[in-house]
Formats: sequence, C-alpha cells, structure tokens
Amino acid sequence: MDFPQILRFILVLAIIKVAVTIKTSDGDDVECIDKIKQPAFESTLLKNHKIQEWPSEIPRTVEADKKSKLETWEAQVSTVNCPEGTVPVRNYSVSKTDRTGPDFTSYNRGHEVYYQTILDKKSPPELYGAKATINVWDPAIEGKEMSISQIWISSGKYKTNDLNTLEFFRSTLYGDNKPRLFIFWTSDSYKNGCYNLRCSGFIQTSSSIVLGGAISPTSSFGGSQYEITILVWKDRIYGNWWLSLGPSNLLVGYWPKELFTTLADYATIAEWGGEILNLQNFSRHTKTQMGSGHFPKEGFGKSSYFRNLKFIDNNNSLQPIQNIKKIVTNPESYNVKTEYTDEWKSHFFYGGPGFRSTQSRAVPLAFSSCFVIYCLALFMV
Repeated sequence: MDFPQILRFILVLAIIKVAVTIKTSDGDDVECIDKIKQPAFESTLLKNHKIQEWPSEIPRTVEADKKSKLETWEAQVSTVNCPEGTVPVRNYSVSKTDRTGPDFTSYNRGHEVYYQTILDKKSPPELYGAKATINVWDPAIEGKEMSISQIWISSGKYKTNDLNTLEFFRSTLYGDNKPRLFIFWTSDSYKNGCYNLRCSGFIQTSSSIVLGGAISPTSSFGGSQYEITILVWKDRIYGNWWLSLGPSNLLVGYWPKELFTTLADYATIAEWGGEILNLQNFSRHTKTQMGSGHFPKEGFGKSSYFRNLKFIDNNNSLQPIQNIKKIVTNPESYNVKTEYTDEWKSHFFYGGPGFRSTQSRAVPLAFSSCFVIYCLALFMV
C-alpha cells in the first residue's frame, strides 16, 4: 500500500468515526456527536428542520434584579470540551427502553399534578416563557424513587390528549443523589415524551453543557447557598422554545416548534415547584425528601427556594408575576411558603422530609405509588 492509499484509508476512518468519547467535568462519559446527527433528528417531524444556531433575540428585562443582602453563589452544570460542530450526549444503553427513560404508562397512572386554573376561558393568557433562580440541594432519596425541582410550561388539556409541556431543571433520575440538570417534553398528555437527549426532540446547540450532568456545588444546611438561574422562551420569529442557564444566558439549545400542537402558538400556564415519586405501595409514605428536606418555615439557609419568578409576555419582555396560586397535595410531608420582597420579588420556600415518625402509617390509596407535587402556578386574569 503506497502513501496516497494509506492517506485515503486514514481519511476514510476519520469520516467513519462520528463520535468521540470524553470525560465530563464531573467524571461521566459522554460522546461528542455531530450536531446534525444528534438524536433529535430521528423524529420524522424534523426531517425538514434546519438548525437554528442562535435565537433571534433574548427576552428583555423590564426591571433589573436588585442585589440581595442574602449571600448566594452560582452553581455550575457539568461541562465538557467537545469539538466545534459536535454536541455532548451522555452514554446510555443502546436499548430503546433505556434511551426513552421511564415507562410512561406507569408514569401516567401515578402522575398527580394539579393544573388548576381560574382563567377566563374567553380570553386565555398568552405566555411566551418563564424564568426563576432556583436553590440547589441534594435531597435524600429512598430506593429507586425521584425528587424533582422544576419549572413547567404548558398548554392544552390532559383529557383531550393535547397537553403540551416543557419541564426542566433538577432531578435524581439517574439512581444517585446527585442533583442533575434535566429537560423533558411531551405533546400528547404524557403518552409519549422524552428526557434530555435520550430520544428525538430537543436540539442541543451548546458543545459544552451536558444534559443529565451533575450540578455542583450543592447548598449546605446553615451554610453556603448555591443556585442556578433558568430561562425558557419562545423565539418570536422562528417559533422554537429556547433554554438558557445562568445570569449571562448561556444557551443550551431549543425545542423545535414542529414537536408541538398547542405549544406551537404559546403557553397558557407556567408553574414552579417540587415533585417526588412515591413507590411505597399500601404502606407508609416515602421518606424521599423534597428540596432541602426541611419545611419552608425554616427559611433561608435551611429550606430550599425559588426566587425572582418571572414570565415573558408577547413583547418578549420579562415581567414579574403578580398572581400566584399555591398547590399542596401532602402538607404533612412537604409544604410551601410564599413571600415577596423588593430584592427577590415573588418567591417561595418549599420542601420537606417526607414520612416522619409522628405521621400516621395509613396512606390514602390516592397517594400509593404516585407522584406528589406542590407548586406555584402563574395565573393571569
């Protein structure tokens, strides 16, 4: 084999090699995959989609957040240095079941989320995104359960099978106590859906941020408090829903408009709060913690919080929320306390320890093997 043949052989190998395995900042393995070959494009809905490299604009701040007297630090998400033109994808099993995440049939049976509304049906609100700064903790998990702190943006109705949702922030989806960045979407009332980049849907544009990667450092009881700012908004020109992190709006990627039906136009509800998976069938309630594992009455430094809650209006402006409704499904285990200050605007402390010895061991059937959630929902009248 002469030199030109060897060179051609090497070039062919380089072309065949579509992914490079590399370690993240928190020690996980990821593959750096060609941006146009990421799992999103396995969807037939995106066969004609052209990647939007940048949003046409970022939401404008109407009123800048005031510096708080309470000392906090920005937590960091897992990162990796993938080559330009590639995106990091965590290594999952090649099986379809592992790639799609939890079994959505069983997930739906126990998904007790209360999307309540007091809206005038003749003039529904038009929401184009939401934002919050969220306290980061590593709650104790019982068995194979989950503890989630997240923002929901939704439109449509569960009963008519056209509920579209975007969900994002922190979960313990991966069987350890590490708080991890996650995203989720569904367009058919949870009959189908997708976490992170496990299957088709979300298009990542960042070559460094790892979806499903660990968030660190975490807050400590009575000690340092770490937090992350999350922003999701709809691009007014292209119609895609963008995700960014941190005070400088570090772009992660977007959900293409082609994925959605009701969310193709705008959202009607935004919610902030916590959720846990309780697998303790017909026995005591789970001991899985929410937030910091402490009740909201304990306040800053001890209880977890969401602060500076905002929504995005049809002028692409960030507006502080005015009307919020508290929803609590199991106050003996988890609760929420809403407050307002000039520094943190609308905010709330939330969480709890789960089952305590002072509670009754009897568990209502409605809470057996279920998700229990409390949240603050944004309502516009």
